[in-house]
Amino acid sequence: MEAMDDNELSARDETAPELTPARGTTAPSGRSRWVRRLADILLIAGGIVLAYPFWSAGYAQVQQSRLDATYRDQSAAFSAVAGANVDTRPKDLPTAEIVRRLAVLYGAGLKAGDPIGRLRIPLIDLDRLVQQGARGSASLDPDTDRALLRNGPVHYGLTPLPGAGEPFAVAGHRTTYGAPFYKLDRLKRGDRIFLDTPYARFRYEVAKTTVVAPDDISVLLDRGYGLVLSTCTPPYSASHRLIVWAVLERATPLKKAVGASP
Repeated sequence: MEAMDDNELSARDETAPELTPARGTTAPSGRSRWVRRLADILLIAGGIVLAYPFWSAGYAQVQQSRLDATYRDQSAAFSAVAGANVDTRPKDLPTAEIVRRLAVLYGAGLKAGDPIGRLRIPLIDLDRLVQQGARGSASLDPDTDRALLRNGPVHYGLTPLPGAGEPFAVAGHRTTYGAPFYKLDRLKRGDRIFLDTPYARFRYEVAKTTVVAPDDISVLLDRGYGLVLSTCTPPYSASHRLIVWAVLERATPLKKAVGASP
């Protein structure tokens, strides 16, 4: 095939049709580009929000595993201390007094974030380590124990340890970070709650459930109940607090914590 000369190429260029956008299409304007970008951002944000319960639950599980290792170490160390303490040995002391002395001894070494014991409620498949919260009036500030609540239930430091007085008050998340107290509203009168600590085992029985305002601190001061559990209600709202009140049925001091009689 022969090559075309310059004149032929020039003629073809002049008669070639111009390329024009297809009918009905226009180049994206600046406004439409921003709309698309906003849609992408909202889509990503929505994905993060939907994934939040899952990754927060994973975080809580990791923290519970960490607390479990700490709890085993603390339990072993406390057994040695309690076993050598003559004030916690049986003699003729009532069981309640032995448990009280053990609780005071154990509480003396607790810091915020330390595990206190394992809370178990078989009816709602709850099995979580409870952490020590801020002590005194600082525990009434919602922001004080916020970080600890991500790890699991937290003891209101304003209230005594189990066995040392009433009530032992505990708060927990309802919908995030593993949602340990999500099913708390299913508890009813007579249901059992168990708490294992390095010094004693406690068995409670649910007496009642109530709903109070979020700033009602009277629940932390009400005697006659060995255990008080608190969480937000309704789910995904912090407008009120669901309170579960339980009475102590039995407290059994652990032999390794009591030590041998002199």
